Amino acid sequence: MPITAAPAAATPFAGIDSRSVRRLVSASPWVYVVVLFFAGLGQRELTSSHEARAAQNAQRMLDTGEWGRLVLFDGRADLQKPPGYYWAVAAVGWLNGGVVTEWVTRLPSAAAGLLCVLLVYSFLRADRRPTAALVAALVLATANHFTGIARTARIDVPLALAVAVSLVAFYRGCSAARGPRQAASGWHFVSALAAGVAVLLKGPVALALIGPAAVVWLVLERRYSVVRLPVASVVLGPVVVAAVALPWFFWMNAATDGEFFRVFFWHHTVARFTGSSPLLSSHPAWYYVPRFAIDFLPWTPALVALVVWSVRSGRWRDDPAVRFGLVVSMVMIAVLSAAKFKRADYLLPAYPFAAIAVGAAAEAWLAAQSDPRTQIRAVRGFGGVLAAVAVGWAVMVLAVEPRREAREERSSFAAAVRAHAPAPHTILQFRMESHLLSYHLGGPLHTLVEWGDLDERLAAPGPHFVVMPPEYVFATGEIVKSRKLVEVARLEDYTRGEPSRPLVFLRTADEYPPRP
Repeated sequence: MPITAAPAAATPFAGIDSRSVRRLVSASPWVYVVVLFFAGLGQRELTSSHEARAAQNAQRMLDTGEWGRLVLFDGRADLQKPPGYYWAVAAVGWLNGGVVTEWVTRLPSAAAGLLCVLLVYSFLRADRRPTAALVAALVLATANHFTGIARTARIDVPLALAVAVSLVAFYRGCSAARGPRQAASGWHFVSALAAGVAVLLKGPVALALIGPAAVVWLVLERRYSVVRLPVASVVLGPVVVAAVALPWFFWMNAATDGEFFRVFFWHHTVARFTGSSPLLSSHPAWYYVPRFAIDFLPWTPALVALVVWSVRSGRWRDDPAVRFGLVVSMVMIAVLSAAKFKRADYLLPAYPFAAIAVGAAAEAWLAAQSDPRTQIRAVRGFGGVLAAVAVGWAVMVLAVEPRREAREERSSFAAAVRAHAPAPHTILQFRMESHLLSYHLGGPLHTLVEWGDLDERLAAPGPHFVVMPPEYVFATGEIVKSRKLVEVARLEDYTRGEPSRPLVFLRTADEYPPRP
């Protein structure tokens, strides 16, 4: 009796085209990246002064139609930053029906983070290095500080994107200089255009990141390959940057009678670099080395190990992508280390280039391994780290961020204030600055710092409403004689955690002092 084959058992994947499976597998990393940047983006309130200022500036642009001058809800000019990020938020808000929400405020930053990842991927993919491209993209997307800041309404990740576009285009232009002249000029035009956008995001510090990195890379690269910077591009670059950035800076300075240059350029640029302002803390020159090591986790050990391997194996001399990534990131860290005032966020423009170095070196290291089991273990280890990052970010979004938000919550307190003083009543903010509270209160607002000004405002007929730190409540009763203030509510009664800066809401008592 002949033996016949048993019928094949049905499987869950029966009938699925292998091409569909390959498409699913190839799409999975990008789904993972999109979730990291965008999941729950609008589910939490604004949690920092930077976010609230961005929301106020953008909403004010949409409400008034004035997109040039930056003005907060209390009518004060905001002179700390150029308008680039606020324009982006206002544009998204316009698409959202003219309303700036938490999601709207953060979207430009998260989108810039995703575009940074795509830029890193396309840079290496264009050189026909798919493994390096995928590794570099995932490393950047999962570097903890990069992902965390990309999920907040800060300018640092959009700045990182503009700087990365500028330097990548500069790299391509110098490499294309030995080919058609039009190709090199086109790349250098894109580089200058991106540099101009970077200046509109951060100011001249953007050029301090781009210029030294480009020059050092170009000088060192001539030892290993044929690169050239055409004279026409040297002239074109500054002209394009100036045409993009300078009109707004000069217009804003004229609109504020010179105050913008004094506040932004002197206090927020020169004083931060030199440490001459007593209001800004200074940090040692080595601060950014351990800071980067912590914030680039979980990939710092891999970066160090792959750099050491590249140098020892001589791969450094053969791989232009490794050289480009390492030189640019190291020059940026060195430039930023020269400044007295330092913040971890300032390092973010170096992250895409560190990721490029990791991806390119990792691909070369994998190719050099003769034992297939080593390659398999490396791939599994990489996947394990990505899985751990996903778990870590789930814990961050579901547990850590809500606890942090509890201490910074201002919406409930703002609602209580407006319940007693609905618009168009003006809320007086005395000797305090809480951009978060101002955002939730909405206008009209007015900020006061002098006792005489408070006394004069309270003397006017009608009810008045004041928010101030609790340490000034007693002094107000002793100094202000025109009207009596009575306490209505305290911030800590409307937050789930102890607020970092307590506040008290007061209103004028009716008929005080009594009429004769």
